[in-house]
Amino acid sequence: MGRVGASLVRTLGSLGHDVLGIDCNENPIQDLSDELPGANLVAADATELEVLRDLGLEQFDGAAVVIGESIQGSVLVTMILKDLNIPMVFSRANNDLHARVLERVGAAHVIQPEKEFGEFLARQMSLPGIQDYLELGHDEALIAIEAPESWVGKSLANLQLHRKKDLTVLAVKGREKGGTLPQPETPIQEGDILVIGGPKKELDRLDPSDV
Repeated sequence: MGRVGASLVRTLGSLGHDVLGIDCNENPIQDLSDELPGANLVAADATELEVLRDLGLEQFDGAAVVIGESIQGSVLVTMILKDLNIPMVFSRANNDLHARVLERVGAAHVIQPEKEFGEFLARQMSLPGIQDYLELGHDEALIAIEAPESWVGKSLANLQLHRKKDLTVLAVKGREKGGTLPQPETPIQEGDILVIGGPKKELDRLDPSDV
C-alpha cells in the first residue's frame, strides 16, 4: 500500500470494483483508511498462504503484487496467488531479471513502472506532442500524438504515411469531439490527436517535418 498500491486501490474503487488492500505495515493502512473508506484495508503478511486464504483471496477475480522493495516477497506472493488459482495476476518488477522470474512463476502481466516511465519520457523528449504509447508485441506499437504543426491543413492522402513510413492513422480525436475513423481526404486540424500504428522502429524515429 505504497504510492502505487494506494493509487491502484483508489482507481479500482472509483471504477466500481470491490477492493482489498494488504500491507504488512500497519502505518499505511491507518493513514489511508480515512481517504479510502470504500476499500477493505488490512495489515497482514501477504507471504503467508493461510493469511490470504483466510481473507478469501480464492474468490477474487484478480490481484496485483506491487511490493516495491522485497524481490523475494513479490515472487513468493505471486506464487501463492497462482496456487490460489487467482485468474489474473499482475506483478511489479524492479528489473529485467526480476520480471523474468515473475513470469516463470506465473504472473500473467509483469510491469516495470520506473523503466516504462523512463522509456515514455525519452519518447516525449524525442517526439514532442506524444501523449501515449502502447507496445503491440515485439515489433509493432501504437502512439497517440497531437497533430504536428507541419501536418495541420493536410489530409492523410497528402501525408502518405503508409507509403513513406509504413504507418497507419487509426483514429483522429478533435478538440471537444469524440474519436472518429479517419477518411483519406479529411484535413488534419490544429489540436487533433492522432492514433498511429506501425513498426516500432518507424514510430521511434518519426520526424513530422520529414513527412
